[in-house]
Amino acid sequence: MSVDTSSKPIPRSVLVFGAAGHIGGPLARYLRHEAPHIQLRLVSSRPEGIDDLRRAHPYAEAVVANYFDLASLESAVEGMEGVFVITPPRMDEGPAMTNLVAALKKADSAVHILRTLGLQPLADERRIPQALRDAEFVLPIQHPIAKRILDESDLPVTYLNLGATFMDNFLKMKEGLKHERKLIWHDRLVPFIDPREIAEVGARLFLSQDRRHIGQAHLLNNGHDLMRFSEAVELMSDVLGEKITHDASREAFFAAYSQRLGARCSELWEFLEYEKTYEVAWSRNDFVERTLGRKPLTLRDWLLEHAERLLD
Repeated sequence: MSVDTSSKPIPRSVLVFGAAGHIGGPLARYLRHEAPHIQLRLVSSRPEGIDDLRRAHPYAEAVVANYFDLASLESAVEGMEGVFVITPPRMDEGPAMTNLVAALKKADSAVHILRTLGLQPLADERRIPQALRDAEFVLPIQHPIAKRILDESDLPVTYLNLGATFMDNFLKMKEGLKHERKLIWHDRLVPFIDPREIAEVGARLFLSQDRRHIGQAHLLNNGHDLMRFSEAVELMSDVLGEKITHDASREAFFAAYSQRLGARCSELWEFLEYEKTYEVAWSRNDFVERTLGRKPLTLRDWLLEHAERLLD
């Protein structure tokens, strides 16, 4: 079997879904800095979000599009050669990706599509408990559905398999840190990554001429931090110079997050419990380092950078 070593074109235009988020926004800024000639079109799923996008990215076109509105997708992807696809939690990927594929095929302009994946996208769906199959919040079966639809489309897709937890998730747990110097979270074992570096990896892949990335599912983590949250708390105490405690109990989890998440709190806890079956598969990976040409940010460095925000 011969290997295709030919080059792929660098997109002259890039459409970014999730441009208001912590991955899509930095990706757009990186492309603007490194390749200002590339036309950028940024998507908001809400009309009221357009003005914010325009203020944050005055150099880019801002449009409204919704994965469940085929006409809006057709308008958004028209003429776009690069497409960055990220979907929010609770997304019903079947109709969403079916619509996106239809729009992309109608436009017939994409030379490189990046799609983020997570929640164990390569796991055997048959092993997922029925309760999680039916869940509204954590949907481990959804990303495999998305990948299957995109695979079958034969579009030029590269998958970014986010095999890590985002470091900035700690900012969502800051109430316990601020008031009690306590981190309340399941004691999951997981690698870590800074979302800003996911964004840079994506931008660099768009700017790469290596066709071999097409069809690949690249695993992304920082290649350094693979630890339980109880270990992360010890690191946090050392970095912040204060004793931070950890409560991984179900009771504390529900007390801390049920008001915010409602019924979805139970679904999230069940997913974190199910995730224990996957722990043996976690591994540190150097793809991010090789793509960036430098060591990715460690959790220690991220904690140092955000110390004031975590405790104040």
